[in-house]
Amino acid sequence: MQGGGIKIRPVNMLQDSIAKLLFRLSLPTTTGMIVYSLFSLIDTFFVAKLGALPFAALTLVIPLQILIISVSSATGTGLTSLIGRTLGSGDVQLADNVAWHGIVISFVYAGLAIGLGLHYIDSLLILFGCTPETFALSKEYMHIILWGSLFTFLPMTLGNIIQGEGNTFLPMVISLLGISLNVLFDPIFIFGWGGIPALGLNGAAIATVLSQVVITVVIVALVKGKKAQLTWSWASFRPSLGVVKEIYRVGFPAMVMEMVAVFNLAIINRTLTGYSYTAVAALGIFMRIRSLAYMPVHGLAQGTMPIASFAYGARSFDRVKETIIKSSALAFVFLGTAWLVLQYQSVRVMQFFSQDPLLTVVGVTCMQMATLFLPFMGPLVILYTVLQAVGKGFTAMRLSLTRQVVFFLPLLLILPRYFSLNGVWLAFSISELLTAAMALVFLIGLWRDLQDRNKFTVVMLFRGGYLWDRLRAWLC
Repeated sequence: MQGGGIKIRPVNMLQDSIAKLLFRLSLPTTTGMIVYSLFSLIDTFFVAKLGALPFAALTLVIPLQILIISVSSATGTGLTSLIGRTLGSGDVQLADNVAWHGIVISFVYAGLAIGLGLHYIDSLLILFGCTPETFALSKEYMHIILWGSLFTFLPMTLGNIIQGEGNTFLPMVISLLGISLNVLFDPIFIFGWGGIPALGLNGAAIATVLSQVVITVVIVALVKGKKAQLTWSWASFRPSLGVVKEIYRVGFPAMVMEMVAVFNLAIINRTLTGYSYTAVAALGIFMRIRSLAYMPVHGLAQGTMPIASFAYGARSFDRVKETIIKSSALAFVFLGTAWLVLQYQSVRVMQFFSQDPLLTVVGVTCMQMATLFLPFMGPLVILYTVLQAVGKGFTAMRLSLTRQVVFFLPLLLILPRYFSLNGVWLAFSISELLTAAMALVFLIGLWRDLQDRNKFTVVMLFRGGYLWDRLRAWLC
C-alpha cells in the first residue's frame, strides 16, 4: 500500500498469520494512543499555566467534547466493522458505498453540532455545572470548538474507513501529525508568539481546530493518492437507510457504552466529594494511570477488529476463533503486567504524581483495591471488540451496560456503607470480577455460534440470495 510517498507492504487479511497481523495492525494504533495520552498531558500542562479559573472552565466543557467524540466514534466503529466485513466478502463496491455514507454522515453531524450546539450552548453549560465565574470562558471556548466540529468528525471518519481496509499505519501517522501540530500551536496561541496575541483559553481552542484542519487536508490528499482496496469513487454512493442502520447496529452501542462510562464517572466524583477532595484527587490520578495501562489493550483491540471482521465476512470462522484466543492471551499479559506494577510499585507510582503524604496513602489504597482483578479485563475488551467486528454490537452493549449499571452502580451505593471509602475502590474490582464471569457465558455463546456457522456453511450459502449476488457480481 502506498500513501503520500510512504510505502507500506500490504497485508493479506485472510492469509497472513494472526500473530503477524496483530503485530502489524496493533502496533501503530497502540503507539498512536500512547502518544495521544501524552499529548493530553501536554495540552493540560499549557492550559493549567493560565491559572485555576481557565483550567476549571476547560474541565467543565469536557463532557461536551466527549459527546462530540462519542458520536463520531459511534460512526467510526460501525464503519470499521462494516467495511472490513464487506471487503472480506469481496464486495468492494458496497464497501465504497459504506465509506461514502460515513463521509456524508460527518457533514450532517457537523451541521447539527453547529446549529443545535450553538442554540443550546447556555443550557448545556449550566447542565454540566458551569459557574458564573467560568461560564463566559467555557462558552467562548465551546463556540470555537463547535464552529470547527467538521474537522473533528471528518478526519476521524476517514481514519476509521482506512482502518477498516486493514491499514492502521496511515491513521497513526495522521494522529501523530495532529498531536504534534497541537503541541506546537498551543503555546503560540495561548501565550502569544511571533506577532500573534496571547488568546488564553480561546487560544487552546484555536490550536485544536487549526491542527484538525491541517490533518483533514493532509489525510484527504493521502487518500486520493494512495492505492488501496477501496476506489473512493463517488459513483459508488447510493443513499441507503439499510447501510446507515447497519453502521449504527455496531456503532450506536459503542456510543452508548462511552456515554454510560462518563455518567458513572460523574456519580463516582459526587460520591467521593462526600469523603474528601483528597479522595477525588486520588481517583483522578488512578483513572489516568489506569487509562495508560489500558492503552496497549485498546491498541490491540483496534488491530483485532479488522482481522475478525475480514475473517467473519469471508466465512472463515475458525480464523475468528483463533483471533479471539491470541488477542485475549496478549491482552491478559498486558494488563497482568500493569497489575504487577500497580500492586507492588503503587507507592512509587503515586509519588511520581504527588509528594502529599495523605494523597499517597489514599491513592495507594485506591490503586491496590480497585485493580484486584485487572488482568481479566484484557480478554473482556477483546470480546467487546470481536462482538462489534462480527456485527453483534448490541450484545457488546448489553455486556458493558450490565457491568456499569447492574453491577457497578449498586455496588457503589452498597459497599461504602460497610467499608467506607474502601467500598468505593472495591466496587471497581468486584464489578469487574462479576463481569468477567458473565463475559465467559457470552464467549461460550459466540463460540458455539461460530462453530455452528462453520458446520453449516454449505447450507447457508443458499440463504439470503448469497449465490445469486456472487453470480451477478461475476457476470457484471
